Amino acid sequence: MAGGQRLPCHVLDSYLLRALAIAGYAPAFVDCAHCGRPPVLATGELGHHRWFNPSMGGVLCSTCRIPGSATPAPETLVLLGALLAGDWPVIEAAEPRPVREASGLIAAFVQWQLERGLRSLAYVER
Repeated sequence: MAGGQRLPCHVLDSYLLRALAIAGYAPAFVDCAHCGRPPVLATGELGHHRWFNPSMGGVLCSTCRIPGSATPAPETLVLLGALLAGDWPVIEAAEPRPVREASGLIAAFVQWQLERGLRSLAYVER
């Protein structure tokens, strides 16, 4: 980051997700966080679940979705997975809208897991 190779918001979001994963709180970004169902499309191809809820642990299928769940764009879900895995080429190619959306979902997930708000997130460069 000191060399200017990575954007601070990308590093922060990746760090937060990876720290939670190491602590045993990795969010689910592919299979349903509640029932574990993979996101298979009618064509048989792998797709994306449409809903995300921090209290449920990540993405949810249509059966497990609960009221108040966010509906992130598919690009945002790809970015979230890349941030968790440290896939920097995918992260750096992301458009600004999915980056903003992912940052918001990550902040919500972190604060849910910590059971308190992180006031310092408001002061971090995003």
